[in-house]
Amino acid sequence: MSTTPAPPTPSPPLSPLWPDLSLLGVALIWGINVPLMKVGLDRVQAFPFAFNALRLALSAIVLVSLALREKPSTVPSPPGLWKSTLLYAVIASGIYQWTFLLGVSRTASGNGALIMATVPAWTAVLARVFLKEKLTRLALTGLIVAWTGTLIVALQKGISGDIQTLWGNLAMLIAALSWAGGTVQSRQVLPYVPPLRLSAISSLLMLPLHFFLGGASIAAMAPFLQESQVWWPLLYAGGLSTGIALAMWNFGVRHTGAAHAAVFQNLVPVVALVSAWLIRGEAVTLHQVIGGALIISGVILMRRGRRH
Repeated sequence: MSTTPAPPTPSPPLSPLWPDLSLLGVALIWGINVPLMKVGLDRVQAFPFAFNALRLALSAIVLVSLALREKPSTVPSPPGLWKSTLLYAVIASGIYQWTFLLGVSRTASGNGALIMATVPAWTAVLARVFLKEKLTRLALTGLIVAWTGTLIVALQKGISGDIQTLWGNLAMLIAALSWAGGTVQSRQVLPYVPPLRLSAISSLLMLPLHFFLGGASIAAMAPFLQESQVWWPLLYAGGLSTGIALAMWNFGVRHTGAAHAAVFQNLVPVVALVSAWLIRGEAVTLHQVIGGALIISGVILMRRGRRH
């Protein structure tokens, strides 16, 4: 006597609360990352590239572990995909990570977070140049407003008044441009390579470069690894901010859409300013308030303009 197998029990629908909580968690993680990373870098001032190499090694381990759980793409790869992937790795995991390190180590946490908040604006410009995407008048207005705020933040010398902060601001601006460039470049790869897998591949490809820059100093920095002011920022920045947070972001975007996720992304500089005050005692300056308000307002206008 044969029996008909019971149909599989459908999985319960996903609560809309979880994607929003995931995106909120990402905003908190990314906002806290810059001031916390500065704590570690301040403690190992002579070994910033060694700190960066260890941070990115932790990130690579997490990303590879997450990527192995991601379903591979079934779309056939076109010729030359490896070149596009390598170019993305050089921009996003090479130039960006190097300039981001220089920016974080030399400028105020609030400045760095506000300048990085301009990434959507730079992405829109680069997409217009390289991908021929159209920009509406509202989007152009938003870009001008965001750029005005960026100039106010970037060209100030910051709390200490020294020229190092200005150089740090400019390095962070290059980092924002690099991240935007990587975002545009990734559009040629993501149809064939899942996002976490692309992040893992690019991280592994550029890891030898970062160990070339800082590997010789790791032995000298080793005694500092016993201090919580060093190993805690390393674990946070490497494993959480550039590792698990990417998976949380992809989860939120997949279930809510990019436009919805962008609302939470606007919280990152606000969280960074508050956490910089709580963690490092950095006072919020008038330049940051005015420039930050213009940056966030401009990015919101730009995103609305691009959607329309």
